[in-house]
Formats: sequence, structure tokens, C-alpha cells
Amino acid sequence: MSAAGAAMWGLFAALALECLDLLGALRRAGRPPWRGAGEPGGVPYAISAAVRCLAGAGLAAAVAAAGQVSTAGGAAAVGLAAPLLLTQLVRLARPAVVSDVAVGTDAAVPAGASAPLVGTTRPSRLRVKLPAARKKTGDDHRAG
Repeated sequence: MSAAGAAMWGLFAALALECLDLLGALRRAGRPPWRGAGEPGGVPYAISAAVRCLAGAGLAAAVAAAGQVSTAGGAAAVGLAAPLLLTQLVRLARPAVVSDVAVGTDAAVPAGASAPLVGTTRPSRLRVKLPAARKKTGDDHRAG
């Protein structure tokens, strides 16, 4: 399969994913996602969707050019996975916080070592409340 053909299949799969995502958002909120309070407008939403679709097409083309994908289904799977992977990477990325004191100083840092980040915090632990265990009664038909 050529890289151009794989890019088209990757673009198609990524575009289908974006359409399904938009339909889900419309069904949940009853309005376009960019019309919610505190949400960016329609243009940033369209740009982000276009970037994710282009990432799907580009990754599918790159994988096909490397000879790793030879069918349309494989190229579509790569194109479908690229926007999901990109979204997860953006969610995991957190900005490094550096205070103004550490930026302008000429503190002695050993060669090959990076300056420590001041003001970085550890991520909070995920707290999940589990449901309480049910008491088994004699008349419960599900009791084992």
C-alpha cells in the first residue's frame, strides 16, 4: 500500500472518530460543545479536530512508508489510534513550574545535571469511594 493511500484511510478513520466524538458531545449536552460556558469557540474546536485528523493521516502514511502496514484496514486502525494517543498524551502532559527566583540566578549546578524545579508538586492521589458491602440475608435470592 502506498503512503498516500494509507494517509487517506488514516484520515478517513480519524475523521469518523471525530464525528462520533462530536455526536456523543451533542447527545450529552444537547448543544454543540463549543457553546458551553467556559469553552473555547467553534474555530479552536475545528482546529483541534483538524490537527487530530492530520495526525491520524500522517501517522498512517509514515507507518505505511516504513512497510509496517500493507492493507487498508491496518492503515485505518493506525489512523484511528493516532488521535486517541495524541489526546492521552496531552492529558498526561503537565507543565513544569519554575519560580522567578530560580530563573534569573547563577546557581552552581554540576555539569550534566539539570537545575531542580522549584515549586513542583506531586500529583494528588486518586481517591475512589467503593460501595459498601451488602449484608447477606436469608431471603436474598442472590446470596450464595
